[in-house]
Amino acid sequence: AAQAANAVPLGVSEFVVAASHFPIVFSPQEENAFPIAVTAIVEGRNLFVNEQGQWLEGSYLPAWLRRYPFWLQPDADGQNAQLSFDPSAGHLVPLQEASDARPLFDYQGQANQALLAVVQLCKLCMADAQQTHAFMQAVQQHQLLIPRQVSVPLTAAAAPYTLSGFRAIDMDRYRQLPDAVLAEWARNGWAALVAVHDMSMQHNWQ
Repeated sequence: AAQAANAVPLGVSEFVVAASHFPIVFSPQEENAFPIAVTAIVEGRNLFVNEQGQWLEGSYLPAWLRRYPFWLQPDADGQNAQLSFDPSAGHLVPLQEASDARPLFDYQGQANQALLAVVQLCKLCMADAQQTHAFMQAVQQHQLLIPRQVSVPLTAAAAPYTLSGFRAIDMDRYRQLPDAVLAEWARNGWAALVAVHDMSMQHNWQ
């Protein structure tokens, strides 16, 4: 549940708005790393979800959570995608069990606006995932990710809490990339992503 998640996956299209709220870091695995929004220092908590399980008003809700329990599953050839959903999610119920539920289909079996909106969001998420994959491949190709940890005092009396198990871009190594690579990153918009990531790391831990 989002209430217990202190980290939420991000797409690169979300970096700018997410950086106003969260530190943006990267997952620890060497292969297939991905960006993450840190939502709390202490594991098992999410400071952006209230006691009723609702995302705090005014805080950015990552698309990974907005599209749940739906996602698009690309075919093997990558030409088409199938809309899938998590059957265990409580979001989907028979209409007779919830009078205020929004139907996904009309009486003719055609998609209603609620389902069309879900499909559109999932399409955006899938396109963003492809852009994110390209960015992460470039980051890992140049071996820019390094393990990091952060210590934050939770109270004046207690010892600082240390969060580890994530990685960040080594800004010194990034600045030493060849000029041709940096120029390519600037054209691709990846240089801006690095700058936003670095800014979020400097200002959002508190």
